[in-house]
Amino acid sequence: MGKTDHQFVRFVRKHLAEYGMSLVIGRGKFVNSGNSRCEGYFSESEKIIRIAGNNQYFMQTLVHEYAHFLQYINKIQVYTKCDKACLIVENWFSGKNYNKKILKRAFLLVRAMERDCEKRAVKLIDKFNLNIDKKLYVKRAHCYIYSHFMMEKTRKYGTYRKSPYFSKNVLRIMPSNMAVLSHRSIPPKVYSMLESFTI
Repeated sequence: MGKTDHQFVRFVRKHLAEYGMSLVIGRGKFVNSGNSRCEGYFSESEKIIRIAGNNQYFMQTLVHEYAHFLQYINKIQVYTKCDKACLIVENWFSGKNYNKKILKRAFLLVRAMERDCEKRAVKLIDKFNLNIDKKLYVKRAHCYIYSHFMMEKTRKYGTYRKSPYFSKNVLRIMPSNMAVLSHRSIPPKVYSMLESFTI
């Protein structure tokens, strides 16, 4: 990590502390989150941002989860409206059935919330001059948002047999700025490409 990255970590730790929350950095490549493993997460109930310290995308994950924290403390509408939607999606993955219209709306809200988060993360990369390839971050951000269409199709959170986030072919067709409304629709070419990675 560069000097600005270290400064950002200290800044995040201090900001979280102001709200009675903490930044916990694990030693491994992944952290436990419910029944799954991931690079990191923000939890209002646990009052924590937990990040895998030994993951090569530590800074990218931290900036994303900190953006979620900012959505939370600033009571951003798309974030607060997403509480129920996230629960619906989570329950649906666990086997509970919902009306098709309700489920579709829930996934749309989750994608909208994640896109808002990613837009904030990109601004943070600039603001703190972080050592992150911004263009690549944006492409992976869109890939993540589009991945929710795949989750909706497969009814699985871990929907990929291999990760599309490192595929040159996938990244080549991803938008390179956050103006694209990737939460609203997925281009057929992108859908077909991501579908080829699904379980």
